[in-house]
Amino acid sequence: MFELIRGGCFSRHAADFIMNRPQGLPYYLFLVIKSNSEINIDGVLQICKPNSILLIKPNTPYSYRNPDGEYIDDWLHFSCLPQDISLLDENMFHNSISISNPRLFTTYIQQLLWENNFARATSRNYYVDSLFRILLQHICDEFRSESADEYSPYRYKLQRLRLEIQAAPYKKYSAQNIASDLSISTSYLQYLYKHFFHISLQADIINMRVDYAKELITSTTLPLEQIAYACGYSNEIHFYRQFLRKTGMTPGEYRKHYV
Repeated sequence: MFELIRGGCFSRHAADFIMNRPQGLPYYLFLVIKSNSEINIDGVLQICKPNSILLIKPNTPYSYRNPDGEYIDDWLHFSCLPQDISLLDENMFHNSISISNPRLFTTYIQQLLWENNFARATSRNYYVDSLFRILLQHICDEFRSESADEYSPYRYKLQRLRLEIQAAPYKKYSAQNIASDLSISTSYLQYLYKHFFHISLQADIINMRVDYAKELITSTTLPLEQIAYACGYSNEIHFYRQFLRKTGMTPGEYRKHYV
């Protein structure tokens, strides 16, 4: 069982700040480092760049600071039983790990703090323990990734966009408008989208519309022409062609086969 002791998000410290714990802490420390940092762990100095994570074991001497100015991080102090932490490789402790999506870890830390402070007493321990296990699995994934992407300030924005498209594939999406909202060129948007999701923006939208159409075809009695418009198509012919190309069946054949 994981127990959250305390934590914080976007903690900022002045340029002369140095955290020095010669005896360490009696519990684990997890850091999401958001500024340049010098970290000394048990006499070993590391230079950490922003968008790194770090796990330090209990009773381990350490100190850290930003030699270039303000120090910023997210942090958690937590305890657990040895078997709870056993999924982590020994090399995952005391070595900084570069991450491509720091917002992901910040989100989990924020949710952990929320549940620990505001969840019902009867559910709090369960929520905290479950979130910690998910967080540790993400740490494992980052550590074991053989092709980790570098941090990009656009990753989170495009992930959020993709979720919006999945939720409402029937809306009109323009690469030009999306790129303008992100203050980047359309070609760069197309490159980033395919780089992050391994599919082009337009192909992804078509797939989501067809998937939504499948759901409507099999779960409602709506006429196919209404389904076409409900999925964002301006005419039935375009809908039928894309559906056939993606599924190998017309919408009518699909309904007969699966309903």
